[in-house]
Amino acid sequence: MFQGSSLGPLLYCVFANDLSLWAEGAVVIQYADDTQILVSGKKSEIQNVVAHMESVLASLDVWFRVNGLKVNAAKTQLMLLGSTAKNLRTIPDITIKFRDLDVLPVSEAKNLGLIFDRTLSWDAHVSEVTRRCYGILGGLSHLRGRLPPAVISALINSLVFSQIRYCISIYGNGTKKNLSRIQKIINYSAKVIFGRKKFDPASDLLKSLGWLSAENLTDYHTLCLTHKVRRNGEPEDLASGFTTVAEHRSVEERSTRQDDDLYVPFSNLNIGKRRFRCRAADLYNALPPELQQLPIPAFGRNLRRHLLTMSAAPD
Repeated sequence: MFQGSSLGPLLYCVFANDLSLWAEGAVVIQYADDTQILVSGKKSEIQNVVAHMESVLASLDVWFRVNGLKVNAAKTQLMLLGSTAKNLRTIPDITIKFRDLDVLPVSEAKNLGLIFDRTLSWDAHVSEVTRRCYGILGGLSHLRGRLPPAVISALINSLVFSQIRYCISIYGNGTKKNLSRIQKIINYSAKVIFGRKKFDPASDLLKSLGWLSAENLTDYHTLCLTHKVRRNGEPEDLASGFTTVAEHRSVEERSTRQDDDLYVPFSNLNIGKRRFRCRAADLYNALPPELQQLPIPAFGRNLRRHLLTMSAAPD
């Protein structure tokens, strides 16, 4: 298999298709040659969880050796995930044995460009996006007198908004504080285009540019992905998670007008309510029925107009 070939990705998927069969009791997530192993359990049973993970890694190591693959154990990372930082602080220090190395837990890990933290608050990722975007905007602000506003706007769209939009349907489900930080980047971008000062209001600028607020931008990308999944049934992992209310109704219950709505799983925890499946279903159910019936290209255009009319962008 050659890197960059047309058949390379397909052939590698075929080659590694049975990897998950060697990870009994664990969830295996694969993307190209990147593999994550998830093992879950109660906090009181942390030692059993550790033993389970070590057993899975030992089994996968056999698969790697049999199939002639070399694993860089030094680059293997371990992250302990929990609902709150308070819960994680009460867990004793753990290590995972992989081959002849002790893998120590990390507080952050980058996965396909998205920085994960232990409570999935996305603070670290938003901090990185903020650092990059402010650096770019600072440079563009010095060029404003030498370049037309249209060119500055195009550069901001390609260099700044590309950073914001990437995975915003995931990290945008985090805290209001993080959305506020993203909103400040959007406001600063508008001020750079119009030559406004740092502390000038930006609401009129955003309205003139037709830009969505950080919250609406998150909703926009979440809803576009949800609509695409519902229309095409792909990717299968997301499509299988979207079911209708009717599919969860018992035989004894009567049919209602909400039968065609997406089913929103119940969760007592905020982290559960913030997950993509719950938030996407809630947002999609709130859309006007005529918007839900549109084809994919028309859906995006009309959704943007709908969001702009529903709320104004804050400063």
